[in-house]
Amino acid sequence: MALGKDNLADSVSILTQRQLDKFVQEYRIPLDLRPVLPSKDETIYPFRQGTFPFYTRVCNFANYRVPFSRFFIRVLQLFRVHICQVNLFGLSRINHFEISYRAQNQRPDLNVFWYFYEFITVGDWYTFAHRKGVPYPSGDERSSLKSWKDHFFWLDDRCLPAEMAWRFKDQTMSFDLEYNFVSNMELARALIENSSPIRPLPDHFLLLGRICFSWGQGDRDWPVIRTKRERTETSLRDALKVPNFNVLDFDFDEQSEGEVPLMQQVAYAAQEIRPLPIQDISEPSAAEATSSVPTPTKGAARSSGSQAGKKSILDDVDGDPEVRSLDEALQYRPSSISLMSKGVTSDAEPKGLVRKRKNEALQILPSDPLPMPRAKKNKRGPLNPVAT
Repeated sequence: MALGKDNLADSVSILTQRQLDKFVQEYRIPLDLRPVLPSKDETIYPFRQGTFPFYTRVCNFANYRVPFSRFFIRVLQLFRVHICQVNLFGLSRINHFEISYRAQNQRPDLNVFWYFYEFITVGDWYTFAHRKGVPYPSGDERSSLKSWKDHFFWLDDRCLPAEMAWRFKDQTMSFDLEYNFVSNMELARALIENSSPIRPLPDHFLLLGRICFSWGQGDRDWPVIRTKRERTETSLRDALKVPNFNVLDFDFDEQSEGEVPLMQQVAYAAQEIRPLPIQDISEPSAAEATSSVPTPTKGAARSSGSQAGKKSILDDVDGDPEVRSLDEALQYRPSSISLMSKGVTSDAEPKGLVRKRKNEALQILPSDPLPMPRAKKNKRGPLNPVAT
């Protein structure tokens, strides 16, 4: 029987030790993070102290690797949700957004991500869904995926921030944008014009896109993507748009003497793995190891995740030079008159927008302004999730 959307506390892993060993080797999971199988009756939640449940599909579907990218972690921190609470479709959209930005030789932008995607609940899990009323930044993607909730193992949480938040159902979901929210529309348009399908990607894409921080070649080997027919090197941007990877060759060139090795060049984009404690406690038994994952407090419904008197997890987001801060966009809020002068109104779509079917992405012309997200009615008013 297939697992449903409301069984986070009931999902158990069916991975075998042989499957885990093969997975760890294939995706180069650091052994010092102590990947280990759950017992037959251990569920995803609550999980062992000092660990978290890692879905295998995070690697072979959502294209992320361990260590994770800093942008990926910043998105989770912004919406105050744990990695194992987001379904694989939401994770794959973060990944595709990030690598598409890298393909434009740009830093991934939290503002633009927030423009394209909204944060929603899917049963016991959460996801990032395409906003209605704005064009899609990606092409085709799979709409169903079997066997991901029951394929997980325990991994040391040192590859996550120490304050990775757990989201409870009674916490606010008011993350909608105000009508006058402003983002970098030039970069948003670049993603739309260079749209590519969301799909599993070979390591060459992830290495060049600052998503993967280890590989099986030598320290001086640089990943190169070439076309099979012309044998010419192709850019990451163009390679992402190829309908079938069979037309590409995944090769590598030896770096010149004196060039900074690849892994050193991409290291800045990786989330740091925290060091082991001085006194490494031996692994407790499963009966003693379930964590006291925080329980909702009385005021959790109004809480956005941070605790008074403590450093907010968003302090690192706002001060991170690798990620564009939301404050950059919020510094400029145009009046409704200036928006109307550009053809953007709350009750009319800009001229030139075409929708062929109800659920199809908007089609825009190069001369058209990008539409603003449709504002949602919220009795409590919009919530600005940026820490102040």
